[in-house]
Amino acid sequence: MRKAVCIIASLFFLFAVGARADFDILAWKSRARITGGPSSSGYVILQLPPEFFSHLKPDLSDLRIVNADGEAPYVLGVEKEAASSSRVPARMYNLSSGANGTAFLADLGSGSAFHNAITIQVLSENFRRGVVIEGSDDEKSWRTLTSQGQVFDYTVRDIKSVSVRDTDVTYPEATFRYLRVTISGGSLDVRGVQVFREIQLAAREAVYEPAISVSENNEARTTDAVLDIGADGIPHRRGTLETASVNFNRPIAIYDSSNKSDWRLLTYGYLYDVRTSVFTGSNLSFAYPESNRRYLKISVLNGDDRPISINGVSLYGVVRRVIFSYDPAKEYFVYLGRSDARRPQYDFEKISQYLDISSLDQVSAGRVEENPEYKAPEVSKAPITERSPYVLPLLLGVVVAVLAFLLLRVVTRVKAIPPSTPSSPPTA
Repeated sequence: MRKAVCIIASLFFLFAVGARADFDILAWKSRARITGGPSSSGYVILQLPPEFFSHLKPDLSDLRIVNADGEAPYVLGVEKEAASSSRVPARMYNLSSGANGTAFLADLGSGSAFHNAITIQVLSENFRRGVVIEGSDDEKSWRTLTSQGQVFDYTVRDIKSVSVRDTDVTYPEATFRYLRVTISGGSLDVRGVQVFREIQLAAREAVYEPAISVSENNEARTTDAVLDIGADGIPHRRGTLETASVNFNRPIAIYDSSNKSDWRLLTYGYLYDVRTSVFTGSNLSFAYPESNRRYLKISVLNGDDRPISINGVSLYGVVRRVIFSYDPAKEYFVYLGRSDARRPQYDFEKISQYLDISSLDQVSAGRVEENPEYKAPEVSKAPITERSPYVLPLLLGVVVAVLAFLLLRVVTRVKAIPPSTPSSPPTA
């Protein structure tokens, strides 16, 4: 008996899963045709084009891949950085500081492992310096690892405090036991150093060239660049600015919005371009927490300086892609846009981890078009009190009038009844 119950329960579960996976073509607003050639593995990758995001919910749960047999299971992937970091023990010594700069040595010990990055621990604030890093195995013969390093800090301690800092310097992989670090410019309060080996594989990114509107806010003394990426939903997380200006040093505030009215502060950043005999370097890149809102505003805080020119801005977003089983003999469509859709759950999500993603063929999607079979859901009629707002007051007026009339009749009848004569007491 128990075995029979288990079998029935299993059949019910399978039926329920199958029923939930049914695809109702009438409920999806838009679609795009998938085009591609043969697939050697039976699986392909589709990189979601920017146009898709304006038709999808932010969590992308209303996306389905369909062929003549029904839904094709897929797994949604987000490109991620592959990073690892291992610390290499280091002892700082011979620290010296003066008007010309700050210098120190670091001993990584005998049999040093590979290393390619240092973090300089600095207590000073509001500085920008060039850094030269050299390596040696005997403290006599030095080889330059990088002469283009930069460290900086911008700190404002006010009602709205701002702090932007970067004291990391990278260089080509090396195994030198000793490092000589020379920081140009004035004296810095250096308290220590950490040495690392960092391995990073950057995520693939899509590049966007938004429309730009630049204006000057004289009251706030800012240059405001409003960027229009074209539609809500497109993910973006960093950018680079193009300018013809030189020798400037400006903090920036970064905001996002869906309507160009309600702005949300994302973060602060720091841009500079310095070209002097002591220091030459620039930083025109900025990063912020990932946003999928249509508008981005970059406010450059000019202070009492002349505004810098903003000739262009490029934005970057991590690529979204789907992996699914593919039969070249069949026609595939991506269906988009259903407000009540839930995120699908397929077995393929577990199976996909055993695929060699790098060997999969790519397919592409055509333009998004209206689904010719889409049927908008019927809109239920609102109550009569909402469709005709005057009906309720009218009914209440009628009820009050009827009640008043009935009350008046009762009062009139009561008044028409003659008063009763009191009876005489009986005689003795």
